[in-house]
Amino acid sequence: MNDRQRFLETMTFGEPDRVPLWECAFWNETLDRWVSEGLPESVARPDDNDPFAIEKSFCSYFGFDRSFGTYFRGTVKVDLVGMYPGFESKVLLEENGIITEMDADGVISRWSRHGNSTRQFVRFPVENRQDFRNITKRFDPNSEERFFEGWKERVQALRADGAPISINAGGYYGFARQLMGLENLSYALCDDPELIEEIFEFRTEYVSRILEKLLEQIKPDFAEFWEDMAYKSGPLVSPMQYRKLALKHYRKITDLLHQHGVKVILLDSDGNINDLIPIWLDGGINCVWPLEIAAGMDPVSIRRKYGKNLGMIGGIDKRSLAAGKESIKKEVMGKVPYLLDTGGYIPTCDHAVPPDVSFENYMYYLDLLRGILHG
Repeated sequence: MNDRQRFLETMTFGEPDRVPLWECAFWNETLDRWVSEGLPESVARPDDNDPFAIEKSFCSYFGFDRSFGTYFRGTVKVDLVGMYPGFESKVLLEENGIITEMDADGVISRWSRHGNSTRQFVRFPVENRQDFRNITKRFDPNSEERFFEGWKERVQALRADGAPISINAGGYYGFARQLMGLENLSYALCDDPELIEEIFEFRTEYVSRILEKLLEQIKPDFAEFWEDMAYKSGPLVSPMQYRKLALKHYRKITDLLHQHGVKVILLDSDGNINDLIPIWLDGGINCVWPLEIAAGMDPVSIRRKYGKNLGMIGGIDKRSLAAGKESIKKEVMGKVPYLLDTGGYIPTCDHAVPPDVSFENYMYYLDLLRGILHG
């Protein structure tokens, strides 16, 4: 089987020749550490302007199968969610090494040139209904800029090479959060849910128009929503309220995807998403990832609860990779054989591999996985 066939057979609970070997992503600091521990620098930092260069490099060195790309969303380079035209990216103020800047999404933030700085958000572009209505003109579904130069040729080349083709289907909570910020969105969900409904309605309309145009030209193998709408203890929004606001909108997008033969629709959210999975299933989403273990996600329990209704990717506790070989073996052997036997599962770290994981530990983990995947 090629990478595409192997992925589809796995995630539709079919009969792959083996399950794909994938990875979520790596922190840049992790790769810096690994270079000092033996990883060739050419692997960590391929000298290539090709946005697929990093994934190609990792696939060649680590033996990964092609996925939906490392460090970007979707192999189809069509932007369904960005602003066109965007805001002018510019530095608004620099004082004592503190930078205040506006990005292309209209978000104003501050960060420090000194050391590892956490970005502080100052203002988001939408604070009220009028702000939202003003910004809708920046989401032009007919903008040709959304279709990156050479996108169709790239899809054709990937298809000919046997790689899975994926598209970014955006998100709802994630979209509103990018416009409003977490705090403002949380208040609006309580004080002005009609505004959130207006945002969701708009999002469905313009993404549907782009998807209809896109799906006339290509047939993707899977689509991905991005939400990141949960924390360690549970969702960042009432599941009951979110079901009321978002379910019909998910359904409109997933129905369109299903009509065009897209069988696998996955959703990416960190945190404890247990209470959100039923909403997503009812909305036509049939796979979740990365299943963050520190937030209480348990892929074995999830499989027993939902069976073949829900595919999963991820679920390997990144903390175990840092703890040593015995911890790695316990983590992998306690989950992976069962989940592979029940199907619809690809093991990966439950988020980007952090820099406290040694190169030696990671290579041991990969060798262990290979032994199981290859039987």
